[in-house]
Amino acid sequence: MLTKKMLLVCLELLVVVGIISCAPTIVSTDAGVYQNGKMYAVSSKDLDSVYQATLVAMDKLQLKVDEKMKDVFAAKVIASSADGKSVVVKIKPGPEKKTEFNISVGMGDEERVRKVYAEIDTALNAKSK
Repeated sequence: MLTKKMLLVCLELLVVVGIISCAPTIVSTDAGVYQNGKMYAVSSKDLDSVYQATLVAMDKLQLKVDEKMKDVFAAKVIASSADGKSVVVKIKPGPEKKTEFNISVGMGDEERVRKVYAEIDTALNAKSK
């Protein structure tokens, strides 16, 4: 009986640790973290600036924008590459006048995600100069 209880407690602990470790931790503003096939990022710029920088990045990377939408609550850009991979950028206002966004490419193409993030970051920094 005691063994079953100990096993159950250990299993519950593993589930809790697994759930907690799935959430990305972003150390600071204007930084990104790649986890579970997506790049999670926070910018000190407003939603509109991140959205515009995303469109500039898509153009610079020669990605075809298939769908774009924006309002005061969120924005989303869906593009496709020449080899048919889908690039999705979801943007939303975050706490303390920051903007949160995430980038995914296909089934978790980390190299392409990082390239898209770098171009968005470059466009955001060019805008502030």
